[in-house]
Amino acid sequence: MASMEECIRETPLYLINMLKNHEKLFLEIAGRTFTKVIISGSGSSYHAGMAARGVMQKYMNLPVEVLYPFQVEDYIFTDAGDALFIGVSQSGTSLSTYRAMLHAKEAGCIIASMSGRDDEGVILNEIADYILTVSCGDEGDLQPKTKGMICTIVNLILLGLNWSYTHGVITKKIFCEALDEIEKTAEQMPVIINAAENWIEKNGEIFVQTKDVRVVGTKDIYGIVLEGSLKLVETLRVPVSGYDFEEFIHGIYNAISEDSVVVLLDTGIEERIKTMKDILSQWSTHIIISGKNAVEEQDFYVPSAGYPDYAVLEYILWIFMICEKVSAMKGIDIRTTKDTCFHAKLGSKKLR
Repeated sequence: MASMEECIRETPLYLINMLKNHEKLFLEIAGRTFTKVIISGSGSSYHAGMAARGVMQKYMNLPVEVLYPFQVEDYIFTDAGDALFIGVSQSGTSLSTYRAMLHAKEAGCIIASMSGRDDEGVILNEIADYILTVSCGDEGDLQPKTKGMICTIVNLILLGLNWSYTHGVITKKIFCEALDEIEKTAEQMPVIINAAENWIEKNGEIFVQTKDVRVVGTKDIYGIVLEGSLKLVETLRVPVSGYDFEEFIHGIYNAISEDSVVVLLDTGIEERIKTMKDILSQWSTHIIISGKNAVEEQDFYVPSAGYPDYAVLEYILWIFMICEKVSAMKGIDIRTTKDTCFHAKLGSKKLR
């Protein structure tokens, strides 16, 4: 089984392969007419939906909602027959997502499944009208998902692009330009990964010692704020929380202390990032900017390909690498869990 770092490093290859084969995968569903898209999943699957949502709406010119499975239980479906409901689960075994899909199906929605596997254990496929498998290769059941999460974002975006082009919402020129931007972003990813490795060699001890991490980002990459927070919790095993920049302003700063590390993800759309760093530096020496305006030694400059729609694919890489490298520095085996029977006891996944 490939290590977490190996999965991160092979992600660009999987993305480029997806770009070569996407039209066949989405051929049938792209021909269907629907007026709304609902994406549902838990954890990284929910975060992937949040990360893809903005680009999907931009090209499809349709409302795109992202719901946790528990939110679907009392969701009021309007015009369900014209709604596409996508159940997302990397393992394909999430029972909560399965139940959400059943609820949507009973309401009359068009149902699609999106999993990283295509074997018989994928229960989501059992009730799907369309099976839209994410071609990302296996990451194992215990290891935190990295390439699967990124590939799911791209799979959702490619679905949106194919549907938009088929229905004449976008021109062939725009369709091809979007694909080219994704490809160039994928080609730039190894540069970001290597830069992240170099940063960790110099500054990784910051995350080894911390007892408290806050991740703050802007609305354009909010899905990555959530995902980064989850992965840091899973691997570093200290309290981590993530906030939209505007939400962070509402009181959270009061909890920052000398024990805190604050990561400010900066895509360039928020002019107050530097001001925020200056203010928070009153209480902690580890306020780190990751992005375009990274100027201090402990900041991380993201050598982006320069396409705002796909910044979500780039800004998560540094955090993923911290999760892999720093967990090892702390002596944590990220393939172990506190309770190997956790999901069996809770009945939260269909066991293989």
